[in-house]
Amino acid sequence: MPLFKELLFNLLFILITTSAFPFLMKGQFQKFAKKYRNFGIVALVSVQVIFCISFSYSDNNEIFYDLRLIPVLLGGLYGGMPVSILAFFLVVLVRIPFGGTGIWLTFAYMFLITIIVSIVSRHFRLMNLPRKLGTVAALTLFNTLVTFFMQALVFGQTLKIINSGIYILTLLIGILISTYLLEMIQQNTFLQNAVMKSEKIEVVSHLAASVSHEVRNPLTVTRGFLQMLKDPSIPEEKRQFYLDTAIDELDRAEVIIKEYLRFSKPHHDLASNLTVKYEIEKALELLQPYANHFSVKVKHQLEDGLFVNGEASKFQQCLLNIMKNCIEAMPNGGELLIESHRSSEDKVIILIKDTGIGMSAREIAKLGEPYYSTKKEKGTGLGMMVVFNILNEMGGSLDISSKVQRGTVFSLTLPHSRNS
Repeated sequence: MPLFKELLFNLLFILITTSAFPFLMKGQFQKFAKKYRNFGIVALVSVQVIFCISFSYSDNNEIFYDLRLIPVLLGGLYGGMPVSILAFFLVVLVRIPFGGTGIWLTFAYMFLITIIVSIVSRHFRLMNLPRKLGTVAALTLFNTLVTFFMQALVFGQTLKIINSGIYILTLLIGILISTYLLEMIQQNTFLQNAVMKSEKIEVVSHLAASVSHEVRNPLTVTRGFLQMLKDPSIPEEKRQFYLDTAIDELDRAEVIIKEYLRFSKPHHDLASNLTVKYEIEKALELLQPYANHFSVKVKHQLEDGLFVNGEASKFQQCLLNIMKNCIEAMPNGGELLIESHRSSEDKVIILIKDTGIGMSAREIAKLGEPYYSTKKEKGTGLGMMVVFNILNEMGGSLDISSKVQRGTVFSLTLPHSRNS
């Protein structure tokens, strides 16, 4: 039927534009949408009303069947009195060019709708979904019946029962679907905002745990050297070396804290060519007291002439995180071996091997995830996350192989850099 076809066309347009509206209000329009919410609603209602009246069905050029009532009602209920008043003037102005006595009918029922919706809208937004659906259904039936009454008795227009029945049924189903759709959109927006807030809180939590974890490394080294200073038989030269190293580590802790304080303002520091052998030996020097505490014997086989491009402090941090984990994996003592060589693909390979408790394939797969640690209650998992991030920045990669109760091998692959 032509009437049902036009009404269905109206409904499809209303549903499509209502669904698309939240996506159009994102990006560069998001700030505008938040600040001028009602203007957005008025714009949507205007487009829908103009479309519905433009594609309305008329059997006698006096009675126009369309679904303009859906955007008018819902716009006023969700937007309040300002939207309802603007919708009133809009519908009347758009209806004027079509002529006929129906203009006065439009003015009369739109005036009635504006008053009722302005009153109900204050309470409507506080209702739950079932009550909202009941309210829009009641308002729709009331306004439709009043309009039909005015058409028949006041303006003397003849109504067709079949057309009126199809119109009421389509209008009622359409406004219920539209209301449900709007509620789902609002709920989805609310959930998205809640998730964003939750993610921000989690980032802060991760950041705090990361700071704690990363600062613990230099503090652990400092503690080891201070413990060694208790020995009165240590020569003055070594004593001075231990003190200098402890101060250097405290300075490194300060640098780490500053790095995390600049977390919200990412920047790129200047990278330089790093001598792999020197950086590894420096890291081993720092960790030697910690290894002694766990009765771990440290060995190394380092090739000369290997260079990588990166920031020295971050590279040190990467090496220390891995080596410290290896030492802690040998609570009853063991052997830590560090090797470095150049591969046939012009890559620098650094192997860090331990004879510790090892890891299962499942544990290896989860390394680098925040809050996942093989150290149970003591670990945060953030140390390895930092390792992966630093290696990624340096254009490198990390492969891990392990056997439970046999040990673990960390294989760092980095692009070889020419010494300049």
